[in-house]
Amino acid sequence: MYLANQCKAESSCFPDTLRYISPAHGGWGVVRMGMLVPESYQLFVCPFACGRHGALGALAQGLKNRLSYLYIDECDIVSGSYEQHIIKAVEELLNAIGYRPKVLMIFVSCIDDLLGTDHEAFLETLRHQYKDMRFTVCHMNPISLNTKCPPPVNIQRKIFGLLEKPSGCEAGRKQSSLLACASEAGKAVAFIGNNVKIDRESEIYSVIKAAGYSNAYHISDFKTFEGFQKMSGASLNIVISPIGVLAAQDIKERLGIDYVYVPVNYDFEGIDESYRSILKISGAELDLTNSKKRAQEALLGTKSLIEDMPVIIDSSATIRPFTLARFLYQNGFNVTEVYAQECIPLEKNSFRWICDHAPGIKVLQPEHPANPMVRQIESNCLAIGFEAAYIKGARYVVDLVNDETLYGYHGIEKLMKMMRASLNQKADLFDMIHKYGMVI
Repeated sequence: MYLANQCKAESSCFPDTLRYISPAHGGWGVVRMGMLVPESYQLFVCPFACGRHGALGALAQGLKNRLSYLYIDECDIVSGSYEQHIIKAVEELLNAIGYRPKVLMIFVSCIDDLLGTDHEAFLETLRHQYKDMRFTVCHMNPISLNTKCPPPVNIQRKIFGLLEKPSGCEAGRKQSSLLACASEAGKAVAFIGNNVKIDRESEIYSVIKAAGYSNAYHISDFKTFEGFQKMSGASLNIVISPIGVLAAQDIKERLGIDYVYVPVNYDFEGIDESYRSILKISGAELDLTNSKKRAQEALLGTKSLIEDMPVIIDSSATIRPFTLARFLYQNGFNVTEVYAQECIPLEKNSFRWICDHAPGIKVLQPEHPANPMVRQIESNCLAIGFEAAYIKGARYVVDLVNDETLYGYHGIEKLMKMMRASLNQKADLFDMIHKYGMVI
């Protein structure tokens, strides 16, 4: 634990140590993200120990009917028959499930990185044998967590790498404007990187419409792989999560669809700037005064109800824990602690602001190995995030993970409503975590 004014360097606040994973650690792992691809199936190739957690998580979340495992041992690795095992396993798998999925996502673990497997070699064989199917190799390799392409980023690239060029588009076409091959239904935008769709009540849809786009696609809209391909006909991709940026860059290079990066924000000026970025594409304008006013009123109402109760925030609830902490602190909330394993580039400015202007806020890592020894049974505080709630023993907990459904002024308004609602009764954290599901 560090006071913000003690964080002279980021490394002092975020040491890379042995990690403790609490029972509150849940949400979206690469398997669950990959399941967003409609009519897909997953074959996970890994040692026994790597598969246990994922298999249990898939059972708990009702996804086991779309996931199978090929367990490999030392003999498979040293014999050089690893790739042949995969090819044979695909045949056995298709016979066992009795149908052909549109996409088979073959997941490999970190051991595959050490082996240096030639994925294209066995993919070519599989594509030749099963011409009616699509194959892609995905990675679950924790050793890449500190690289530019960690597992959450990589799986987004694999998911949207399955989009195919719409018929009628010129092969290899380069575009200098923000227009791509629009669908016959009219210009559309597609959201990339956010696993859950933004609430329809958010004013972002009014912004999109004002900018001249008639449709807004999200991967969860589609039940079929053919339907999912509509996203390749979008005129513009909107990225609201950092994990979707590389996928959007891939799409731009491969399909010629440009993107705008407007990450979720909990700052009025930041929200204004994001909407200006979308509107300036077409030179449109939109008065969002009423949306902003509702958010401000919700903010004031929540502060008057919570008063000086300590508020703690963690990065399991939002990708912007320091920005949210800064926003609440500036509006009079008693923010006492921020839990974040690291400070992502998007958060550096807010982190430094807290260090300079809110030195009493404690900065903690939710996966620090000392947490089991300092965990509290109960404390009279409001937690935004399950992991912080578990470690602190928070009496009141906001049921929020990964900013899901929140965006813009409506996102702030909804968050304030969630904070007020959390005060109605003592939180049943076990029930919350059980309903949300363990990470897979």
